Amino acid sequence: MVAQEDPASENLDVYDTKAGWWNPDLGELVVPDGWEFLASGDAFVTRRVKAAGVYWNAWKPKNRRGGHRRRLGLLAPTAGIDAARNAAIETANQRARSRVAGARHRERLEADYQGELRDTVVRWLDFVPEHHDLAVDIAIGTAAQATVVGSGRVGRTRTLSVDERAVLAARAYIRHHHTDYHDRLDNANVELGDDIDDDDYREIKRAAHDEVEAFLDAHRQHHSGGGATVG
Repeated sequence: MVAQEDPASENLDVYDTKAGWWNPDLGELVVPDGWEFLASGDAFVTRRVKAAGVYWNAWKPKNRRGGHRRRLGLLAPTAGIDAARNAAIETANQRARSRVAGARHRERLEADYQGELRDTVVRWLDFVPEHHDLAVDIAIGTAAQATVVGSGRVGRTRTLSVDERAVLAARAYIRHHHTDYHDRLDNANVELGDDIDDDDYREIKRAAHDEVEAFLDAHRQHHSGGGATVG
């Protein structure tokens, strides 16, 4: 007869039920001696406990109305939890300094990227000198609008080159701020986000595209309609 593995030696998913802790394969379980529950919430402590050895992932089961199971925390040896908590206390100041340094580094990278995008937009616009200030204003607005972190906008699309992002973002900014695109939407009672196949919306988009081209042509050094090459 093959001996059953000791649950205390396995990493398991266990569920908090009315009858106690339960595992789909092993059934009802008793928390091993010397173990305790660690609630979710402290990522550092949780990572340390997981790295230290065996633990059980504790879950709240799905209810009768469906939905997803909810993570409660871990069940793990008390000694490992205590060690992780002590490490958290000892390294708190160091980790706080690291977070501040990381945030500052990300801010510098973001500022550099926005500056690069602004410069690229100005070069692509290629406005005549008397419209240089307008080009700078468009570039600043474009960079601010297109690079919002987590927005999913074109400025955050790493699959495109910076040049491509600059062109698409600048065109969108001009469409929204230097054409009657929004007035046309209001007059047609078309809301942003409607199905792009809607005939009215597509016609408004085509008209806005022509207005953007006319705007660019009116302010550029080269009146060929294509603008200068970025780079």
